[in-house]
Amino acid sequence: MDSPTPPTPPEPTKPLSDFQKIGHNIYLWTSPSYLSKAASETPLILLFAWNAAAAKHIAKYTITYQRLFPTSRILLIRCYTNDMFRRTASYGPLLKPALDLVATHANSNGQILVHSFSNGGGNQVNEFAKAWKKTYGTKMPMRAQILDSSPTKGPWMKSHAAISASLPRTLFWRWFGGALVHLLLVVTWLVNQMLRKENKMIILCRELNDEEVFDKRVPRVYLYSRADTMVGFEEADEHAEIARGKGWDVTKVQFEKSAHCGHVREDAERYWAAVMEAWKKGPRGD
Repeated sequence: MDSPTPPTPPEPTKPLSDFQKIGHNIYLWTSPSYLSKAASETPLILLFAWNAAAAKHIAKYTITYQRLFPTSRILLIRCYTNDMFRRTASYGPLLKPALDLVATHANSNGQILVHSFSNGGGNQVNEFAKAWKKTYGTKMPMRAQILDSSPTKGPWMKSHAAISASLPRTLFWRWFGGALVHLLLVVTWLVNQMLRKENKMIILCRELNDEEVFDKRVPRVYLYSRADTMVGFEEADEHAEIARGKGWDVTKVQFEKSAHCGHVREDAERYWAAVMEAWKKGPRGD
């Protein structure tokens, strides 16, 4: 006789108030049913949020994951602009609480779904995967990988739009924010030219398709929109095709009218169906 389906956890009164902070921008939610289940029945959802994402917007995804996987844990890693400029050597140690938790889960034969948003989340998952490789000598364990609104090589005006969207909504930033973001981009470009460094976003796009760091057995879903003003749909499509050419099982889901990191609002059923299909067909471990 099958065990009864656990109840769906109630929604918190304040977005993400049911998450516990366990490290630098790292938050953990644990289902009330988690401890009563075997690791194989308690998926770990690893969410890498977009830059400066508001709690109320992130919660739209965490609440759905709580309903889809009521016995799960959700590990949320948030992102802010300074994280985008952090060096790999200094970022790895900040991720240790999350690395330890994922390692414990994986060592118990638990399954992991990885979902990143925009280049902010893409940068976070890339740094996480590199830190995992350095720490454990293996590719980051996951059963499915979801890339929402990413990646982009960071052309000037799209980078400007993305950074501007993360600024405070005060009068000062409304008046001067656009000019200051242009100044930041100019300084970044000059530094890269003087040091002969490659654009960080171009590096990110390449590294997200590094088969020495990311497992090609893991199915990928790319979710993107023709109306996105921060990540061109043609860039996400190109990255998906490069991944497919390298051997990844790729699903592309293109939306028509949705804004950046807002595709679920255009067609939630299509969005989550793609996520769950990747989860169903992903590898369940060695």
